[in-house]
Amino acid sequence: MIQIINIKDKDIIEKVEHTFPSFFSNTSIINDFNQNAFTKYFIYIEKSNIIGIVNYFDLIDRFELVYIEVIEKYRNKKIGSLMLEHLIEIGENKSINNITLEVKIDNTKALMLYKKYGFSIVAIRKGYYNGIDGYLMERKMM
Repeated sequence: MIQIINIKDKDIIEKVEHTFPSFFSNTSIINDFNQNAFTKYFIYIEKSNIIGIVNYFDLIDRFELVYIEVIEKYRNKKIGSLMLEHLIEIGENKSINNITLEVKIDNTKALMLYKKYGFSIVAIRKGYYNGIDGYLMERKMM
């Protein structure tokens, strides 16, 4: 089940930050909401366990996917696909122009997922990930 998170969901936010410590070690969802009017989050819950998260920016006419993660033991069960499909559906309902994202060039599983959903490489970001190149990818929506 997918659930949207907003700034009032303090108990859920605490669980999310605990579940994904590598992403939230230097930031917090509350600070993100307070500092960025465009940030949005939703989570994937199964049997009351938070097992996936998406963070994206809703930039009026386009989305920028910031972060998508599934807990390792739940990977390869189509949860990432379900969350990406949900993001695309939100974008279709808002009639956005495109969704963009950055991904490390050696993240083959993520690249396969994004390509499966119509994302294409539009640029290379030299050294974007601490010296490792990244791809800028885009999915046109209209």
